[in-house]
Amino acid sequence: MLNLSKVKLPDSIELDGKYYPIKTDFRDWLNFSRIVNTKNAVIDDLDFLYLDEVPPVELKKDAFRKLCDFFQPESILPRKTPGSSNGKILDFEVDADIIYASFYEQYKIDLLATDEEGHALCRMHWHKFQALLSGLHGTRLNEIMSYRSWKGETKTEYGKEMQRLRSAWELPTESEKRQKDDLAAFEKLFK
Repeated sequence: MLNLSKVKLPDSIELDGKYYPIKTDFRDWLNFSRIVNTKNAVIDDLDFLYLDEVPPVELKKDAFRKLCDFFQPESILPRKTPGSSNGKILDFEVDADIIYASFYEQYKIDLLATDEEGHALCRMHWHKFQALLSGLHGTRLNEIMSYRSWKGETKTEYGKEMQRLRSAWELPTESEKRQKDDLAAFEKLFK
């Protein structure tokens, strides 16, 4: 969550009285998301996030919690209400092209722009990226997320169509993702 009363966005985590500077670009945190959602991930896989010094082994567990807090800062709103869905309606990998298109459509931000040497021109703090993502409206991404979160009667034609769209846009399960990864690894053996 952004704090507009502060000039600087967070760029480190505090562990045992010491500050550890971290990378804040949205690409690094998209990688964080991918890694923590990988079945065989280990805590050392996240060492790339530290700019200078990696925390000692005895602080890694606490460091992981702090990195998770940076990744998904606590938010007061929206409140959880009884019966609210905990279902996943966005996946940074699966929805990457739609996220890209939505940022460009809404904000004219080319998330993939590079200079002649191939260096990224769009450098954006993770918290800014999240704020802009949550501020999207009227885009294809919003439409797809509404299909994924739809709950209602399927007795009407509208309800049947919404259920069809929900099924069509439902995110793959972990077993489907693993199956796809296993197939890709198998195919790689023969190339």
